[in-house]
Amino acid sequence: MNATFTDILQHTERPYLDRARARPFVKWAGGKRTLIPEIARRLPESIHTYWEPFVGGGAVFFALDSRIGSAQLSDINAELALTYQVVRNNPEPLIDLLAQHACNHEKPYYLRVRKLSDIPSSIELAARFIYLNKTCYNGLYRVNKSGQFNVPMGSYKNPVICDAENLRAASEVLKNAVIRIGDFGKVNPSSGDFVYADPPYDGTFAGYDAHGFEEADQTRLRDAAVRWHNAGAAVMVSNSDTELIRRLYGKSPFTLHEVSAPKTINSNGSGRGAVGELLITTYD
Repeated sequence: MNATFTDILQHTERPYLDRARARPFVKWAGGKRTLIPEIARRLPESIHTYWEPFVGGGAVFFALDSRIGSAQLSDINAELALTYQVVRNNPEPLIDLLAQHACNHEKPYYLRVRKLSDIPSSIELAARFIYLNKTCYNGLYRVNKSGQFNVPMGSYKNPVICDAENLRAASEVLKNAVIRIGDFGKVNPSSGDFVYADPPYDGTFAGYDAHGFEEADQTRLRDAAVRWHNAGAAVMVSNSDTELIRRLYGKSPFTLHEVSAPKTINSNGSGRGAVGELLITTYD
């Protein structure tokens, strides 16, 4: 039996000053939660402005919020970036809509919401985005060549669709962030800034938007990292430990650091385990 709208709001409602530390408010394939200790120990000594051009679920951004004064977050996924903007600017009406989704959640409702295309407001679009993300299979964001979300519903018994406390906490953290829709090529850091780039990994799932992420994009990202480095920014890139990535980043100004993390997005449970990854930096 679904909880009522009032039950959902009362269960999660707490004052802003009594909030928990913000966490990612969406699931994201390739999220960096398990790699955060490896990333944190390799951060530059100081960060003027933090740039993250593939923000995804934002695990690194939220983990580092105490070290970040200002941030520039972006993603080519327009619905994702718009959802970040709504969480920052309008958390309360978003929470109300998510509570309604939680009350109505069942498979026929999921399929109706997934099929929607004419969504009248940014708040409704963000609520749909979070609702589908929290209830679809594995939290996977995948679109077809027409850009339509096409992931089936997951088999969760009690998905947390309306986490009001965390949305409020995330809203506060995001107040210091500029959030844009756009390609990583538009990132333009200055001396003293830190850029963390976490692109779709070479040889893995890259269906976050209709265009994918091919070898040419990996090469273009490498060239952008060189440009950011030449502008005086400290740069860190994460990617698969593959022949292509080692070839692209195998010489100055890059240093390769081998790390490993659990692989959590895989249709075959036996395929989930530790996989080799690289953290690539342009600084000592």
